[in-house]
Amino acid sequence: MSITPLLTETWKEDKVNLQNAISSLKKEMKESKKARKLEWKSVKSKFKDEMRKVEKSLKDLKAQRKKQKSME
Repeated sequence: MSITPLLTETWKEDKVNLQNAISSLKKEMKESKKARKLEWKSVKSKFKDEMRKVEKSLKDLKAQRKKQKSME
């Protein structure tokens, strides 16, 4: 009969450990979401900057091409 009190004691400890693990996982998930959001914003801004550079280069090439055609 001494097994029953031991089970309730370990159950209480296990329950507390599980609750702590769950709250820790929830915190990590929130932090991960924030990090991904910040990372996505960074990637998005870099992409936009690169697209602007490519578009500007393309416009410059078109302008040079027009000048060459007009000189011929």
